[in-house]
Amino acid sequence: NANPDPEEVKTKLKSTMADFLYKSNNSDSSVIKFRVEDVIYFDEKVDYICEFKVLMIKDGLKDSLGSMKAFISKDFTSVKRN
Repeated sequence: NANPDPEEVKTKLKSTMADFLYKSNNSDSSVIKFRVEDVIYFDEKVDYICEFKVLMIKDGLKDSLGSMKAFISKDFTSVKRN
């Protein structure tokens, strides 16, 4: 789709980032959980420049909400954190 709906893009970006967080560090999802709360993105020619609000939950400890920046390819297969 040449002009995807912005809400579809946001949903796909959040899903892609969540997958990346769980796969990148071989995270044990029974101990640490990530929830991507929101994303702000800019549509570049090759990729999306994104800033995510991510909630990290570790069993028995407090939750932590933080900001993460990443470049995500237009086909949603590549994530590069910065």
